[in-house]
Amino acid sequence: MKGLISVMFNVKDVDRSVAFYRSLGFTVRWKWKGDDGRLSYAGVGIGDAVIALGRITRWGRGGAYRGYDKWVSTPLGAGVIVNVELRNVEGVYARAKKARAKIESRLRKWPYGTAFTLNDPDGYVVKFLRPIGEFA
Repeated sequence: MKGLISVMFNVKDVDRSVAFYRSLGFTVRWKWKGDDGRLSYAGVGIGDAVIALGRITRWGRGGAYRGYDKWVSTPLGAGVIVNVELRNVEGVYARAKKARAKIESRLRKWPYGTAFTLNDPDGYVVKFLRPIGEFA
């Protein structure tokens, strides 16, 4: 049985995050606007990998989720590294450089595969990786 997992990043500006991931070669899988007409939720994907992007906001009327925005907003992504496994890690690296993404570790070969790491606009750490033996 094949299983997939996705991750959700709470972000300050969904439009900005969508544009960032599109610059890396991701496609928009879905999007949803909130009652205020602003983009509140979107999914971007590359291959089978999906990252959901949710705007930091209070949900519901009457404070049903009071404190949610404080809970998720500081520090964003602390201590988490998201791995995105794909065949064309070199292509995404070239796009990241062209987009002037904040690259934390340059593209190189590791004992476990070829990878590089970057920070997205909200500080989430994303590692793009072609594991050894994968995609052969």
